Amino acid sequence: MKGIYNIVTVLAISLGLGIAPPAIAENLSEPSSRQSQSVIEVDSYDFVVLAEEALEVGDYHNAIFHANRALDIEPGLGNAYLIRGQAQAYQGEIQAAIADLQQAAQVYRQNQNQIGYLLAQQYLRDLNAPNSPQALTLPDLSN
Repeated sequence: MKGIYNIVTVLAISLGLGIAPPAIAENLSEPSSRQSQSVIEVDSYDFVVLAEEALEVGDYHNAIFHANRALDIEPGLGNAYLIRGQAQAYQGEIQAAIADLQQAAQVYRQNQNQIGYLLAQQYLRDLNAPNSPQALTLPDLSN
């Protein structure tokens, strides 16, 4: 055991003085390929979550931004169209909102997502109401 401590001590001193063997010094001075190539994987649903959170706090610009990023990754994502449509409606961009909500309804129908389809249809009805876009509310689907 004492021998291991002596080796570690010699290495530590030689590294401190800059006289470490070339192979050891090279390995310590350059980051490994694993360290220099760290990648964070982001998928479309991460952006949908960010868009939802922005929409909830009234940050419509960022809700649209994140929904766009989600659609860049996965163009057939009903949730992103739905959120973007809502945010556009709250910003007064009614025609763009209608187009996105119709696209969301179509995607939900194709994916046989009845709840999503009904939700998109409800938002479209609300958007056509006299008090829109303030009429946009989440319908109670628990019944």
